[in-house]
Amino acid sequence: MISSVALSPVRRWWPSVVALCCLGPLLPQQARAHDVPRAWGGSLAFTSDYRVRGVSQTRGEPAVQGGVHVRSSSGWMAGVWASSIHRLPGRSKTAEVDAFLGFGWNVAPDWDAKLAFTHYWYPDDPARARYDYDEIAASIAYRAQLIATVTFSPNTTYFGYYERSWQAEQAPSASYELTGMHPLTPSLSLTAGVGYNDLSHLFDHGYWYWNYGIAYAMGPLRLDLTRIDSDNTAAELFGSTATQAGWSAGISWRF
Repeated sequence: MISSVALSPVRRWWPSVVALCCLGPLLPQQARAHDVPRAWGGSLAFTSDYRVRGVSQTRGEPAVQGGVHVRSSSGWMAGVWASSIHRLPGRSKTAEVDAFLGFGWNVAPDWDAKLAFTHYWYPDDPARARYDYDEIAASIAYRAQLIATVTFSPNTTYFGYYERSWQAEQAPSASYELTGMHPLTPSLSLTAGVGYNDLSHLFDHGYWYWNYGIAYAMGPLRLDLTRIDSDNTAAELFGSTATQAGWSAGISWRF
């Protein structure tokens, strides 16, 4: 979702299949050297708190996630990923389904780039506002360990606290992220990320979010422990329940 860095659980870099297509470049070089390219794959995951750009999509509750994707030798990729969510109190508990199409290529020996289009769908959500939206993301990675990402959405919908009242708004938005992974051993890595979510067209404000943590890979299994936080503006817009700093733990299985 950095699924994402979700960094991870902050959407798009850990632990989602949307992020999974971006996770390959984030894995330690020692692990990648033994990977065998496949036309298809997927993941199943459990996270103690699913966050998108610092904001919890489950109100601090656990989430079950999974999906599948296909990749071609020419660089094209497509897939579907889903997660349980609980964005608002009461009857809003439902699911998120993401469908994406992307293209990745090698820019130079140490540089890889990726473009992706994703549609986010929230079926049967009883909330009064529809959250469905689209997003375009462009990223560039240096030596598979440092990634800069810019995303743009023409139709983002947020339900936030603005001008002393809770209200739903739909407008263009953008985000900017820098995420990194530093391998300590072939299996253990440090992770960190920082980003800015520009919601000036929605609420006349944007906010900063960041995270740091550790990841441990054991073959197809991966364990993540991440500390996630955001600035005071995020809390003012989305409430302390969804934005309070805390640790998120996740386990994922890639197949």
